[in-house]
Amino acid sequence: MMIDERDGADVTPATDWLLGPVSREEFLRDHQGRRHLLLRRRSPGHYRELFSLARLDELLSGSGLHSGAVRVVRDGHADGGAAGLEDLYARYRDGSTLIMPSVHERWPPLRELCRRLAGEFSAECRVNAYLTPPRARGFGVHHDSHDVFVLQVAGTKRWRIHEDARREDARREFDLCEGDLLYLPRGLPHEAASAQGASLHLSVGVHPLTWADVLLAGCEAAVSADPGCQEPLPFGFARTSGGRAATRERIRELTARLMTVLTPERLADDAVDMALLAEGDRLGGHLLDLTGLAGLDAGTAVRLRPGLRWESRRDAGTLVLAFHGKRLSLPARHEAAFLRMADGEPFTAAGLPGEDGLALVRRLVEEGFLTLATSGRPGGAI
Repeated sequence: MMIDERDGADVTPATDWLLGPVSREEFLRDHQGRRHLLLRRRSPGHYRELFSLARLDELLSGSGLHSGAVRVVRDGHADGGAAGLEDLYARYRDGSTLIMPSVHERWPPLRELCRRLAGEFSAECRVNAYLTPPRARGFGVHHDSHDVFVLQVAGTKRWRIHEDARREDARREFDLCEGDLLYLPRGLPHEAASAQGASLHLSVGVHPLTWADVLLAGCEAAVSADPGCQEPLPFGFARTSGGRAATRERIRELTARLMTVLTPERLADDAVDMALLAEGDRLGGHLLDLTGLAGLDAGTAVRLRPGLRWESRRDAGTLVLAFHGKRLSLPARHEAAFLRMADGEPFTAAGLPGEDGLALVRRLVEEGFLTLATSGRPGGAI
């Protein structure tokens, strides 16, 4: 098995950038899933390149306010959908918090942050933006079912966390200022309110895979692929003792058959594929690749898609390539050619070892694993 780890190897890990000066090792040892972390940076411009009030203003004015684009919350209660931008700002002036969910899907630097954090945590990451007017509160005391990193982009917000709901002395209260970071492990009750000025913070949610996710996905796939599982139970089976006994026996047969498929190796491979999928796709320029396929020949320069996370494994005489949430099976004879592709440098089909190099290149360009060497690569960086 081979997992590509080269992409990003020459840049600072996202967790180092996010948590500094606390080390990743210290965070994993002392905080993740255990207790909160408060970083006071005294650096007001720390998140300026990542996000800002001006950027949120631009997104709000250009959003069109389609369904779900912005949520409105006041004193713990959803305030309904806004009729337009003026209505939205009227509610904000009246004390409502504006929430832009999944803002990373609309702003490349945040999307890149999510991709890199997803790669390090092996978990899906999402970012919501919270804009609260002066002296106002959005949600009341609540907890999240996932870990959260709070990045205070502008203004100040007063936070209360309840480390033990049964003890008054276990409540912590502090201000989060511009440039600061707060980590909240899942399940920790908390609430926040703005101070004298407006507050903008980003909530980076880390949504990990659970054992249940992996087992349920594996079971669903195995059951769907087994024709026996699609058969109806016998007529009237629930009304007789013989029907119940026959049902038990059939269930034994089916579960025994499924367990031959649901091996630890298969489920572990599924888990890795799901983690890679959580990092998102890297398909910038793919439309240009598809339109350029007609002119692709043995001398056309192509390369591994920049930033792509992938895994390859050998399985029963084939080479299985996993990326973008899918698996491609390639004949084992292409392994030497594949290793040449995987070094990341531009190449041509004519320069590949073995036969059928052009057909292999065309397929991998079509699937998005390879890209034309002349294609641009849009996207931001941290």
